[in-house]
Amino acid sequence: MEILWKTLTWILSLVMASSEFHSDNRLSYNSQEEFLSYLEHYQLTVPIRVDQNGAFLSFTVKDDEPSRRRKRSTDLYDQASKLFFKLSAYGKHFHLHLILNTDLVSKHFTVEYWGKDGPKWKHDLLDHCHYTGYLQDQYSTTKVALSNCNGLHGVIATEDEEYFIEPLRNITENSNHFSYESGHPHVIYKKSAMHQHLYDHAHCGVSEDLTRSSKLWWMNDTSAFPTSLPINNTLSS
Repeated sequence: MEILWKTLTWILSLVMASSEFHSDNRLSYNSQEEFLSYLEHYQLTVPIRVDQNGAFLSFTVKDDEPSRRRKRSTDLYDQASKLFFKLSAYGKHFHLHLILNTDLVSKHFTVEYWGKDGPKWKHDLLDHCHYTGYLQDQYSTTKVALSNCNGLHGVIATEDEEYFIEPLRNITENSNHFSYESGHPHVIYKKSAMHQHLYDHAHCGVSEDLTRSSKLWWMNDTSAFPTSLPINNTLSS
């Protein structure tokens, strides 16, 4: 089970890393709004950065040290090697204890983007903003895999449920300046709330079982910003 979780964490983090750089192709859904409209249930929450004891530090949850991409300062690395966030949803309070995942991929890793005529461009730049961890004081029963490259993206797994979280997109939002004075809303939803429809966008020639296992729901286009939320009767702050 531990090997399976590590594999899932690696795939999730890698997909989130590459999606920060390029998003010309919309993968499954035309917008976040469309994706949310197919969920049976979701809530909004505003994560905050806290210290280990849960004391408020900042509304900024996005990675704010881009210089770490090029040069790893010891001080910056020490500051970012552990992060703590708090958020509330579904009547629960989540205190995330996260540890920087520096071994996600090799330092020689290169990402290539292919079009119809072959490679379009490539890069070897990978943000150090991918974390794994657990809920505070629940080390043995919970798992967390998150990226904060551009808001919080990832999964929170408890004994009872798996929760997926991503920033709420907005057509007026500048993704390079992500923080608001009162925090940035994120969407959180349960795995159990996902419609069968989410798995039915099968590619031609792919079996149903393979489609379900290979369908990466978190590969949403990060440039697809809804102008308004679809109707939903749940809201958490």
